[in-house]
Amino acid sequence: MKMEKDENLPYMVIPVEDETGKTVECEVLAIYPAEGRQYIAMMDKNNPEAEVWLYRFVPLGEEEFNIEDIESDEEFERAETAFNDMVDSAEIDAVTEE
Repeated sequence: MKMEKDENLPYMVIPVEDETGKTVECEVLAIYPAEGRQYIAMMDKNNPEAEVWLYRFVPLGEEEFNIEDIESDEEFERAETAFNDMVDSAEIDAVTEE
């Protein structure tokens, strides 16, 4: 998978398949570490009311990566806490300014 930079947009976009099988264009909010792993926070770029989606981020090379579902509740809570801490500390301006 590759992130695409739209020249008209100030952020990266990743197509993600939702639970219904529909492809959703997601804005990347952050790629961040938590307890030795990398995570990615995204949301539907066409829905300002959308929830933030968290996935495990696995770099494969210079521009290649995979995103994986976070299976355990404990791991999800760690990823969510780290993301919320970044938002609270204003490290992610785009989320807190909206």
